[in-house]
Amino acid sequence: MLFGLLGLLWGGSFLLIKISLDGLTPAQVGLSRLALGAVTLTVVMVVTRRPWPRGRRVLGHLTVVAVLLFVLPVALYSWAGQFLPSSLSAVLNATTPLMTLIVSAIALRSERLTARKVAGVLLGAAGITGVLAPWQNPASPGGLATAAGEPLFWVAVTACLAATLCYGGAYVWMRRFLLPAAATATYDPVSLTATQLLIATALTAAVTPWSGVFASSPELSLPVVVSMLVLGVLCTGLGYLWNTTITARWGAVRASQVTYLTPLVGIALGAAILAEPITWNQLAGTAAVLCGIALTRPTGTARKNQAKTGRA
Repeated sequence: MLFGLLGLLWGGSFLLIKISLDGLTPAQVGLSRLALGAVTLTVVMVVTRRPWPRGRRVLGHLTVVAVLLFVLPVALYSWAGQFLPSSLSAVLNATTPLMTLIVSAIALRSERLTARKVAGVLLGAAGITGVLAPWQNPASPGGLATAAGEPLFWVAVTACLAATLCYGGAYVWMRRFLLPAAATATYDPVSLTATQLLIATALTAAVTPWSGVFASSPELSLPVVVSMLVLGVLCTGLGYLWNTTITARWGAVRASQVTYLTPLVGIALGAAILAEPITWNQLAGTAAVLCGIALTRPTGTARKNQAKTGRA
């Protein structure tokens, strides 16, 4: 049940961003989302009496992960949501495992790009190209071609891909530096994630004078308020808590398969609620991305070993 709810929440987060932007600036959406998520997990920490991480080394690594996992991606997706259909943002977000694989191959000596993994990355790239359909006429009606006629469309696409690259960097940093540093402490993933969200909120608030948070007054309609509450409390706060629970029970390999649900949910919700068109190239490209992700997954003995150790 939690797995299905998590796929629904994370797949629908791009729709919620789109709705929130009707009354808030991208900077306001980003800061509000982080703050609501931080408050949610802080309440969980206080109620469950978990210890907060301490130590300069651990807090330093947590700050790096907070920037890569929360500050930059939240800002990039909030800004890109002004120019992209929510369904396209969801599909682009599905490239996170592929980006993680590339960063791992560069930064970790233990990770090597096999022929199977290279094929997965190339197939994923081909799928994204298919979704974007750069060969279509921007003036043609319907589909992503209309969106591609906007001046900042390709900049927004690049921003989404940069966000997934940040995710990849965050996961690799955690594996190489943060997890070993915290292994001897009593901190669980909930404590680490709560601290990351607090740090991310503080860093984002520190740059508010230059981020456009006060550029305009919020227009808090009911859809905007509900969207922000769901986006902050559920998607950002409880979503990470649920992900931790699923990982503890199923292992990281099975838990990470939520990646297969998010683009499908994003496309369906975008079409049903915002009337975003679904085109053949969007479906074919999404299928290619998911097949590319499947090719990069560990198989055989490696899959069993990772399931036992809980490492992706």
